[in-house]
Amino acid sequence: MDGCAAPDLELIDIPETHDDLQKSSIVSRIYVEGYDTWLSGYELAISMKKHFASCGEVIHVHIPGYCESSSIISGLSRFALIYLRGEGADDKALELSGRRLELIGGSYSRGGNKLVVKPYPFRAKNPDPELARVLARTRKEDKMRSHTMLVDGYDISRPVDYLKRMLFKHFSQCGKVSYVQVFEDEENEALADRVAVLIIKGIHTIEKALQLRCVVEGLENVKVCEVAPPPKNGALCCGGPVMTWDPEFDATAPEDPNLPKPPPSFWSKRPSIIRYAPEDPSLPKPWKALVDLSSGFKYFWNTETNVT
Repeated sequence: MDGCAAPDLELIDIPETHDDLQKSSIVSRIYVEGYDTWLSGYELAISMKKHFASCGEVIHVHIPGYCESSSIISGLSRFALIYLRGEGADDKALELSGRRLELIGGSYSRGGNKLVVKPYPFRAKNPDPELARVLARTRKEDKMRSHTMLVDGYDISRPVDYLKRMLFKHFSQCGKVSYVQVFEDEENEALADRVAVLIIKGIHTIEKALQLRCVVEGLENVKVCEVAPPPKNGALCCGGPVMTWDPEFDATAPEDPNLPKPPPSFWSKRPSIIRYAPEDPSLPKPWKALVDLSSGFKYFWNTETNVT
């Protein structure tokens, strides 16, 4: 289903005392800094979701200005916005300020960094001048980036085509919706699946969708349940080594400070972190596969000639 551009709406003002607003559906926003900005976008998002899971439902981790290529060259933004659902979720999140961020695989980011967690309520003035500058600088990119959004809470007994039309109509009030998919339930074709998939454009659309209540029949309780994180595997084609990101392997691969460095890279500022890549039985001796965790590049080392 094709989307259409919607008017540039203001954030919907929904008072928290509204009779129809369930406390469990309240969405709050916080911002975080103090993490390693050389993580992949996927690893940061998944680690943040795990870190704040005890506070409520972690719907989305927004990394201002994020794109796969620029994050490899210059790192991630020093700030991330976290969107939580649940009564008191933001207060619980603030209590985690000062703790280190546990990464995928159970390790911690380098340098002993500790998170700084601060509130950033919707409709509130930006509390941090540096954060305001970052968001202003990345506003154009953040408005253009597409996101996959999962929604639930609608009446699954309604026809699938009806749900598609109404979900498109409802969320188009927030911004551009380019795709809506509602599947039939696998066990009962008379019912719709409980989760629908939408592709929308811009963080502003996500924020409006998180606050907009639906009055359409059958969609009164519809809500955004998750926004997909950045892709797990980075992929660049630079006429050089293959890039392979697997954060879980990266965190557990054996370390050896004496391993040879990869071929020089003029475009990446990341410090090299060299580990063995997973064993490849098809690789002839005396070659070994290595991986530079800072860039994700996989390269090969001849253990006899020391050539890479």
